[in-house]
Amino acid sequence: MTDAGRLSSYDDAPIYTIKTVVQQTGLTAATLRAWERRYGVLSPGRSDGGYRLYSERDVATLRWLQSQIEAGLSISRAVARLDLLRQAGEAPELASSQQSSRRPPTGVRDQGTISSELLEALLAFREEDAEAVLGEAFALYPVEDVAEAIMTPVLVEVGERWLRDEATIVQEHFAAGFVRRRLTALFQAYARAEAGQKVATSPLAITGSAPGEWHDVGIMIVSLALRRRGWRVLYLGQNVPAGHLVQEASRLRPDLVCLSATMPDSAASLLLLPEPVAALPEPRPRLVFGGRAFAQNLELRERAAGAYLGDTARDVMAMLAPHASHSPAD
Repeated sequence: MTDAGRLSSYDDAPIYTIKTVVQQTGLTAATLRAWERRYGVLSPGRSDGGYRLYSERDVATLRWLQSQIEAGLSISRAVARLDLLRQAGEAPELASSQQSSRRPPTGVRDQGTISSELLEALLAFREEDAEAVLGEAFALYPVEDVAEAIMTPVLVEVGERWLRDEATIVQEHFAAGFVRRRLTALFQAYARAEAGQKVATSPLAITGSAPGEWHDVGIMIVSLALRRRGWRVLYLGQNVPAGHLVQEASRLRPDLVCLSATMPDSAASLLLLPEPVAALPEPRPRLVFGGRAFAQNLELRERAAGAYLGDTARDVMAMLAPHASHSPAD
């Protein structure tokens, strides 16, 4: 059995609603609550609104318990066995057929269909419906896939409709605000999961948008991907002043500075950064760029002199992998 099958290898950040866990495990919400109450199986986190939030490790634990019940144990005996393994310092293991591969089962709706439903809900200001659609998406696909293949295309489509006068500025702001809130909640969930852990030796990344750049969803997704993979992330948001950034980099000594740009002018401003960053004392951070401006402009990519890492968060993670000391969360 590889480490991938051990419950301890699953991420413990609380990000999934009870509805999502029900979809992933097939358990009813009543059964899940009963197991929590009677046997103390899980200790879910709480959202800012007080709702239960579960982690990938919680879902894997429930699958392990289900496998024990299918093998003939009662739930009480399965929980007792789980407790004994934990007390002995042994990590319970999922059989390969029970492991969460995060691949959607045959017959479920694809990402495009889910994106269409999310778009419809946001344009109609139906926030509850939008939350339900995302809950289904997170039950079926990895976090970065949901962010880049579902949430981002929806924002792009809303923006394009606004430019064509087919959507209002209020609809655009509502959709963007919804996506930012969801990404922020995920980012904070992984921060809470790190609380109390020894992370001082984890690599540090400073992330944000280029000077004059107000689009930040892409860099938020990259920041989330970094944090999910064990990085400490200092996310600075939109329109990061270059001079102040270099000053803070000198003081904080990050391993990585990652900035994004969607507009050519803001991307051009990033090309001025390598020189002052190269003048920092050792150890200097690695400076990398991303965003639509670079993806769509070969000249900008060439001028970035190797600092451009790709179009998606997964591209960035793949390029950074040789330089990181932590493995992916999923």
